[in-house]
Amino acid sequence: MTLSPSNSATAHNSTPISLPLRAWLAVEILFGVAAIEAVFLHPDQTATNFAWPIQPIVMAATFGSFYLSVGLMFILGTLARRWQQVRAVSIPAAIFTGFMLLTTFLHWDKFNHGIPPFYIWFASYLLPPPIFVALYYSHQKKAAPIGMQRLHPIAQPIRQFWVINGLIITLITLLFYLAPTWLITIAPWTMTPLTARTLCGWLIAVGTLQMWMAWEGDWGRIKIASTLLVILPFALLFQWARYSSEVNWSSLSLWLLLLDFSFNSFLCIYLWCLWTGRRSSL
Repeated sequence: MTLSPSNSATAHNSTPISLPLRAWLAVEILFGVAAIEAVFLHPDQTATNFAWPIQPIVMAATFGSFYLSVGLMFILGTLARRWQQVRAVSIPAAIFTGFMLLTTFLHWDKFNHGIPPFYIWFASYLLPPPIFVALYYSHQKKAAPIGMQRLHPIAQPIRQFWVINGLIITLITLLFYLAPTWLITIAPWTMTPLTARTLCGWLIAVGTLQMWMAWEGDWGRIKIASTLLVILPFALLFQWARYSSEVNWSSLSLWLLLLDFSFNSFLCIYLWCLWTGRRSSL
């Protein structure tokens, strides 16, 4: 039996998610729950509930916002049927966790070794880089090349914005990672080299995710990844409002970051509204 061109395209875009990938996404949920409980719900208790004590509290709360934002992404990932639905998450996640592992080694003496939160932190960044990369290659060798056979194409201007914006965020953040004092100087609250580099890890995740979403260029393949961008500015505003006395609201960097994240959020909400109700082939 010979597949028609349309059926062949669908076949190449419908690589099943393996059990190891689904299981690992479930493990990521568990790591996320532990982090959300610690630094989103109780950021004032990091001396005992996190891998290292974080001050000021709003810094810990900000990290909590990022953890909360990725939570839905991994939950939906475990429920997805096809590799193409979660592919956009894999390599950005490997890059992000790699940077967080490097940060851990660079500032090893600042961590509370010997307590359960540290072991959870260390495992959550030691294991993912090789696992995500291995799972990526094992699935991608059975799939069509990225960007091919788009069934639900994203408009070119949106893709171009994600490429440019994601690249700018990533490159600037890499400079800040190499020279954290530059970020500390313009930060809207007090930072240390450790907290500055940890924030850089999250910003690199956001930047690389946008570039990968542009590369995919298909709504069915970026829908799950987009949930991070949708939730992030709302989570940040909520946490900053909780600890508003610690925030320098006149900081230009704060408003530039919030403007960028908000624009991306509403852009993704627009895409959700645009494609809701349309039939997906994934």
